[in-house]
Amino acid sequence: MSSRTTPAHDPTTDPTADPPRAFPGHAGPVVPIAARTVLELLDRAFAAHPDALAVVEPERITTYRELDRLADLAAGVLRTRFGVGRGDTVLVAARAGRAFTAVVLGVLRSGAAYLPVDLDYPAERIATLCRASSATLVVTAEPRERLVAAAEQTVADQLLTGDPGPAERPELDGDDPAYLIFSSGSTGVPKGIVQSHRCLVNLVSWQVHASGLGRGRQVLQFAPLTFDVSVQEVFSTLASGGCLVVPGRTARQDPRELVRFVVDEAVEVVDLPQSLIDVIMELPTNFAHAPALRHIISAGEPVRVTPGLRALLESRPELTLHNHYGPAENHMVTSHVMSSALGNLEPEPPVGSLVWNTYLYLLDERRRPVPDGEEGEVYIGGVGVGRYTDPELTRAAFGDDPFRPGNRLYRTRDRGVWQPDGTLRLLGRIDDLIKIRGHAVEPREVEEGLRRCPGVADAAAFGAQRDDGSLELHAVLVGDPPVAVEIRRFLLTTLPDYLVPVRWWVCEKLPTGPNGKLDRKSLPGPGARPLAILGYQEKPSL
Repeated sequence: MSSRTTPAHDPTTDPTADPPRAFPGHAGPVVPIAARTVLELLDRAFAAHPDALAVVEPERITTYRELDRLADLAAGVLRTRFGVGRGDTVLVAARAGRAFTAVVLGVLRSGAAYLPVDLDYPAERIATLCRASSATLVVTAEPRERLVAAAEQTVADQLLTGDPGPAERPELDGDDPAYLIFSSGSTGVPKGIVQSHRCLVNLVSWQVHASGLGRGRQVLQFAPLTFDVSVQEVFSTLASGGCLVVPGRTARQDPRELVRFVVDEAVEVVDLPQSLIDVIMELPTNFAHAPALRHIISAGEPVRVTPGLRALLESRPELTLHNHYGPAENHMVTSHVMSSALGNLEPEPPVGSLVWNTYLYLLDERRRPVPDGEEGEVYIGGVGVGRYTDPELTRAAFGDDPFRPGNRLYRTRDRGVWQPDGTLRLLGRIDDLIKIRGHAVEPREVEEGLRRCPGVADAAAFGAQRDDGSLELHAVLVGDPPVAVEIRRFLLTTLPDYLVPVRWWVCEKLPTGPNGKLDRKSLPGPGARPLAILGYQEKPSL
């Protein structure tokens, strides 16, 4: 049955707007949410089961009662010692676990928004994000040299010790920022995405009550903290009374150790990129050996039901695969649930139906709605529409909804089509953005870094498809570049590792089209040759 509807009056979007007379899109269920901020949802969970486990990590467990105390302590220090309050941003550079979770909750209780940053990011990258977000404080997991002069700096443990006294929570509403996420930018610099409490409350409420995941689950906290999936992992788990199960560094780096961890810790829910799922399904010991596992969620990359994954799901009818779609600018928008019990294990599944309080249009190049069954560009509206830290970028990507006056839309640049059953199928991009291990990668940001490398006169980055269907990042260089290992070392001083190509080519000139512009579809281009990985080494004397 089609999901095309004329939405009822939606108080979560605009309590004064009249219902539209003609709605040319598709809408998810309109569900009033009885909370203004995610803190209200979490307070209920903390009160309901204080002695339940909230965070389990190697050699340490934390109950809801203890996490609540630590969060209050962090909020008190943030407000009394650093003056953090409503409207501020706190950059948190730490690893998943009790300290990170308590600090994030403390930031929200102080009235501020948090910006998660990978602890392994280069110092220059962290400083860039701090300046772009106007963060007033940087919290790190361990002492580091001063990252940026514009913000104060402290260590996470210093927020979780002492007794600053009770901190009064400021009044917040749904429009207040809850978190910021930075992703790769098409202008050559990272772009900051600001998301509200309203977005987060809607996402968490849907996942707790309507996703089918259930309550009180053992949930693997695996997503990089810079990926918005981590936001979903943390807040949906805690709001449902579940437990965040945090693997150590070895399990994060070795898929075999990760499977062993999931088995040993009786993990029930995992959220992993498709590329990692593919690797795990090829291992001798994989998720077939994890009897407690009930839900596999995947987002950020196209989901594929490979023969190995299909065999697993067919052997385990109680095991469910969830395909989640949504750019960080809206967080999550659609969900598609698959299992052998449902009989819908197609190799390339759709991204599914709309979640609560969201709606979506497929428009042509003149922003006119296309009929169901025809391809169009995806525009998203509803409670999850965010903004960028850069007002100019916001004006370019977000706009007024011409069909529902008073509302805003985000232009995704994804192509899609509505299927007869009312589910959305994605058909690729209309721009150059690619997904690497779930991360959005704008080639221009990679290219800007490459052009700063000594010996590189010009560069082009592109996604190359592997045999398993996943993408890896390649680059073509013009000039007299150094060997690949030196370029990689140079890039890692300013860029995170997912923006560093894994294979390199050299050519005399980048391929261009009839208009004289770079022809990305032709990369690496005629005459391109592999770049040497290591420098020449003379044979040892005998």
